[in-house]
Amino acid sequence: MIINYSILSDTLIFKYFVLKSFFSAVFGFGFGLFVEGFSRIIISFFHKQEFYFFGIESLPGFSWILIIYIVSFMATWLGVMLALSMADPNSKNAFYVITSLIVFWIIFETLASIKVVPLWYLMTFPITSLLGLFTAKFTYNLNRTHNASSDS
Repeated sequence: MIINYSILSDTLIFKYFVLKSFFSAVFGFGFGLFVEGFSRIIISFFHKQEFYFFGIESLPGFSWILIIYIVSFMATWLGVMLALSMADPNSKNAFYVITSLIVFWIIFETLASIKVVPLWYLMTFPITSLLGLFTAKFTYNLNRTHNASSDS
């Protein structure tokens, strides 16, 4: 019996890159949620109010709502940039995974708070995550092409 080790090593390399892109996307998504949640914790402790992980019930005013929008955009951007950078050879796979995670989170957040928050919030807040996602993809691709042209 002859064992072809090249096929075995190819599948192990394939599994390594697939798992690397998957776990980097999950880590980037978790990092983005952590940053957004931590900012909400800081706001709720600062104003001595009840903590909500999503929604605007615990935010004391319009300026804090605007800050949460900015934090959501930046947290998503940082998480996606982290995921794409960690899964560098397979950043496309990581982008698909983190896009799926973000879309599922938006659906979950919308369904969980549909009767609690105003309609304008439900319509506008997902835009921050999607804008952060696609801005990070654009930034990552721009940086890759810039680095590739400067290396040659």
